[in-house]
Amino acid sequence: MSPAAEGTRTGDFVLRGGRIIDPGQGVDGPLDLHVQDGRIAALLTPGAAMDGANDYDVSGAIVAPGLVDLHGHWYEGSPWGIDPLISLRGGVTTPCDAGTTGYENFGAFRRTIIDRSEVRVLAFLHIGSLGCASMLAGELEDFRYVRVPETIETILANRDTIVGVKARLGRGPCGPNVMAALEAALEAAAGGGVPLMVHVSGGADLRAVLPRLRAGDVVTHTFIGDDGGLIFGGGDRLLPEVLDARRRGVVFDVGHGCGSFSWEIYHRAQDQGFGFDTISTDLHRLSVEGPVFDMLTTMSKFLHTGSSIPDIVAASTWHPAAVIGRKHELGTLAPGRRADVAVFGIEPGAFVFHDAFGRTERANRRFVPLMTVNGGIVVRPDEVNVELRPYTSGDRAVGCGAPLMESAG
Repeated sequence: MSPAAEGTRTGDFVLRGGRIIDPGQGVDGPLDLHVQDGRIAALLTPGAAMDGANDYDVSGAIVAPGLVDLHGHWYEGSPWGIDPLISLRGGVTTPCDAGTTGYENFGAFRRTIIDRSEVRVLAFLHIGSLGCASMLAGELEDFRYVRVPETIETILANRDTIVGVKARLGRGPCGPNVMAALEAALEAAAGGGVPLMVHVSGGADLRAVLPRLRAGDVVTHTFIGDDGGLIFGGGDRLLPEVLDARRRGVVFDVGHGCGSFSWEIYHRAQDQGFGFDTISTDLHRLSVEGPVFDMLTTMSKFLHTGSSIPDIVAASTWHPAAVIGRKHELGTLAPGRRADVAVFGIEPGAFVFHDAFGRTERANRRFVPLMTVNGGIVVRPDEVNVELRPYTSGDRAVGCGAPLMESAG
């Protein structure tokens, strides 16, 4: 690997003493994991002898498939983007880009980031031709940037990498074009044979949006606090359209970000029996230094609120792999698969978790990264070296995430 991630390649090794949780195989228990030549070789009974293999003692740790982060921003040609290599610090071996680029600049994203990265980067293609190119104005306010045929053409030419279409729906991204953007994105997703991920924020009426979504389409920012909680439509009870969408197979994703996760809204939904299908970070330049930080911090928030560890792991591995149609290669430790593994512990203590709306909650435990195996290469968190661009006055003007927290002291 490059100096950016100074991992150690050991062609034949065993992770010993951990609790393997692999929802894709229905496995949860004390097992050892044998990795050979960059592939999963076998799940072993604890202590089974393996001549010639090096041992890593991971006693007491959780050993899971490499995490799949369904929502981040990884194209550094956008002010939102950060180096996807940072994902390895927290056990993510498949970071998915959520529409940072559209058909006009996807080629640059692929050449400069995707094809060069040491992690497997997949992408949702924005329905806007330039994606999230600026923080200064909504990318879908001017509908001349939306061209469905070229979007479909780009998807079909990059089937190995593009796994969906993205549309950001709300007053900020769309102005008056919320429903027009949705219809264009649905047409492009159908033409490309991929799911649609919709960002929802203030001004997106889920009573109109959700009935148009298909089974397998994704709503990200489910627990956003805008407009009194979009999934509540400003009322006290979950919208009937939300419950109907779940019954029909629409996927509800966390997509925490710097402005899209509210403790209040999450707890209200939880009290009504409604939770997440997939966990994702919406990691980008304004969220990576708070309030999101990384995938394991995001997962820790749901450990704090009572979700089971197997459910959290499933929502961060097998379920997102299914969403993007990659169960045949991601999200499981089945023998023969590429050796992508997340090893993390549970640390007791006193911790403060921030949402994106200025509220904090105190927790007594959290997940902590110990080791990531990326295609058979063992990487420790402190071995991943990533440079983040400095904040600008424009970042602070956006008014969310780490720059806002920083200015507030």
